[in-house]
Amino acid sequence: MPREKRWLGHAMVGPRWLAYWGTIGPTQEHAHHAFQLIRATEEPLPLVDAQGCRTEGQVAVIPPDTPHRIERGTARALLVFVDPDDRRGRGLRRLEVGESSAAWIQTGTPLLRVPLPTESVRAEDWTRLVEALLAQLVGEETSPGPVHPAIKRLIELLPSRIEAGDVSQSALAREVGLSASRLGHLFSTSVGIPLRPYILWLRLRRATEAFQGGATLTQAAHVAGFTDSSHLSNTFHRMFGLAPSEIARGIGWVSEPLAPIK
Repeated sequence: MPREKRWLGHAMVGPRWLAYWGTIGPTQEHAHHAFQLIRATEEPLPLVDAQGCRTEGQVAVIPPDTPHRIERGTARALLVFVDPDDRRGRGLRRLEVGESSAAWIQTGTPLLRVPLPTESVRAEDWTRLVEALLAQLVGEETSPGPVHPAIKRLIELLPSRIEAGDVSQSALAREVGLSASRLGHLFSTSVGIPLRPYILWLRLRRATEAFQGGATLTQAAHVAGFTDSSHLSNTFHRMFGLAPSEIARGIGWVSEPLAPIK
């Protein structure tokens, strides 16, 4: 029986995305609030959806908030998590990916056109690879839909509120001069996702950045606005199907600065 693969590779936090390159291991069922792009270089990756349907492929596009698990790993793959409010994320939403594993792989077929390196990815290659994958799905240029000025202000405000500050919907609504119900409606229609999952994604990204900087689990939990390390650990399991310890043990963080994705 082949030895089960474990997560072993490198990750980088970019502007509105997180990318991983390396060996993929199995995960528990989970659902995260970002789009996930998968491009494996060798053996196909078995993906299982919420209905238990299993489909194998070298590529996939998994939409936000969609339960899934990786049944068995693959030797080498590039994973990209994209924030849905990014201009590229808006383009991905227009693909209207279904909730079945077969639909994820069918939607991801254009990603096969993107060649991946056979060895480790250099830091300067990350942005190029991410852009190439996204261009195959949404084109070189996409135009975001109109966003209410109050929501634009809120998106700019939220990162500074994650570590310290009240991020309840009522407090944020007061900050931008809206009622709580109006804020919730405008945020969902403008950004395409509810406010609470969006804030959770920001917190997970902040915790990831803290890991990247060498923080302990407890320190990462605090700077990202989680109550304690157990809260952060449970959230990682639910969102990624992995424990923070698996990330700390097998994933190295690339810290070289990146040019923003335009």
